[in-house]
Amino acid sequence: MSSLMVMRRGVLAQPVGSGALPGPAGTVYQTMDGFGSSERLFDDPHVHNNFNSTTQRSATTLTVAQQDAVLDALYIELGLTRVRPVQPEPRTAGGEIEIANDNSDPAVTDLTQFDFTWKKLDGHANFIGRARSRGVTQSFYSPLDRETWMGITTANDAAEYGEWLFAQTKRSINQGGDVSHISVANEPSYTRNNMSGTFIRDVIKNVGPRLAAIGRSDVKFVIPDDVRSSNGALKATTILADATARSYVGALATHLYDEVVSNLATPPTPPGLTSLAATYSLPLWMTEFSLAGMASASLGTTAFDWALLMHDLMATYNVTAVDHLWAFFGDWDSGRASLINLNSGGGTTYLGFTRNKVFYYTGQWSQYVKPGALRVGVTRGNGSVEATMFFDGATRVIVAINPTGSSISTTLSSPDLAGVLTMPSYRTSSTENWATTATPSVTSNSISVTLPASSVTTFVGTLGA
Repeated sequence: MSSLMVMRRGVLAQPVGSGALPGPAGTVYQTMDGFGSSERLFDDPHVHNNFNSTTQRSATTLTVAQQDAVLDALYIELGLTRVRPVQPEPRTAGGEIEIANDNSDPAVTDLTQFDFTWKKLDGHANFIGRARSRGVTQSFYSPLDRETWMGITTANDAAEYGEWLFAQTKRSINQGGDVSHISVANEPSYTRNNMSGTFIRDVIKNVGPRLAAIGRSDVKFVIPDDVRSSNGALKATTILADATARSYVGALATHLYDEVVSNLATPPTPPGLTSLAATYSLPLWMTEFSLAGMASASLGTTAFDWALLMHDLMATYNVTAVDHLWAFFGDWDSGRASLINLNSGGGTTYLGFTRNKVFYYTGQWSQYVKPGALRVGVTRGNGSVEATMFFDGATRVIVAINPTGSSISTTLSSPDLAGVLTMPSYRTSSTENWATTATPSVTSNSISVTLPASSVTTFVGTLGA
């Protein structure tokens, strides 16, 4: 009996039909959660670096159709499956959600004292809903700041913060912006919103039962989403040591600013996040970084260096999700921090969007490696080549990088290529963006390939094809 093949963003997905597919034959390293980015709203003045004093919004506006085109590029064409809204900003005038404590009892919430309008929350809930309709499966809030009246010391402080966080989460779900995870705070070692691991732990223990009470125990916490992996590991150690708090945690997360990437595994004060992830069987996410921050981590600062970093995070540190800083920003960003630039030519009239080079390098993975894919072993005939391989039902994906200045011919081999006949390939280099290239045949569980200098090539095969 022939199987019905279904298409998924240009990739032949698992056959639908009789018989179970075989599992991986080689080593399995991690289960992928996908690729994504942070977002600000299209009419947030930060995006275009301009401000309309009458509307209090950006002086550059996009129609719904123009916004849809950008969303289609991110979540259908590029295949991102994760989004992290940046909100709120209560220490900016007019940014408050709960401008003053609603009452003295954190167990009783007076929603008439909360303002969720626009970029405080409701606009982001709408964005999440639109992104989810395009294939996003994971979304989580990571508050940029807290209200000015909030403390971060006592048990009551944790309860009041927990009330505030829970109110936002419930509101977003009810407004169509369903969330899979929550972070207590964005970068809790940063001066803007500094919090101890103990405080974060207590907030989690406050909010977790509230989520369960509304039937959403599936919404888990991301910890600690910190500015540096070494800071994050210290806070995560405190949180995970508490069995109750740990039961509400779904993932470890970090940014990569201001220190070497190797601190993921070997920080000044162990254990590192990679060790904690293994110990507690939790996924490890990299949730914010871009070319604008690469130098702070002693990395190269080109778009190709971003591709090398993505590979390193997955292959060396078993990271399961890689999120770029901004999905889109105005063209004043010059492609340093965003996947897409929204163009206005320095004015206020929207002129369309530009896919930055990191968009294409990110797509060498994000178009083909979907949530649930397993990273498995692959060997290279030439040690200068870097490669990762992914196993997803009937689909096999190899992403190979030639980091050198000369073309390289090599073999890529894995027992998990058994049953695959050919592997069409797609390449990004300094002169190409997702170019369709050769289709090598699989012989003895190997493909023989030639990789141009400074290129990333993705090989995609399907059992029986």
